[in-house]
Amino acid sequence: MTTYQSVRAQIAKLEKQAESLRRNELKNVIAKVRGVIAQYGLTAADLGLGGARGGRKLRGAKKARRASAGVAKYRDPATGQTWTGHGRPPAWIVAAKDREAFLIAGAAPAKKKPAAKKSAAAKKKPAAKKAAAKKGRARKSGAVEIESGVAVQ
Repeated sequence: MTTYQSVRAQIAKLEKQAESLRRNELKNVIAKVRGVIAQYGLTAADLGLGGARGGRKLRGAKKARRASAGVAKYRDPATGQTWTGHGRPPAWIVAAKDREAFLIAGAAPAKKKPAAKKSAAAKKKPAAKKAAAKKGRARKSGAVEIESGVAVQ
């Protein structure tokens, strides 16, 4: 009866044997491919392995998007990790009350958001309430006020 350990040992031995056979076969295949490439003067572009494509596009090929990493604004002094200031802040700066301490020399300081401006309608509402109070009457809003179970309008 064979045990689990003996089967695992056989598997490990066969994997090592398979890897050595693969390496030997690869040496032969690579030698043949290099010979054919030299014989016909092929380039990596001819084989579709990158490089210039000679102005022709492959069917279904997608354009590569250029990723803009941005310029790092903040650096963690402990690990050297950086952050641009855009997107979700990393864990090392989340709890910081003053991010100025993490600014990289020469990086622009963070811009503070301007206070939200009130709209013209929001500015006029308090004035209308004051005028109604001066005249001695409450402004009618259509809401029903209930006091001690009796509805008052």
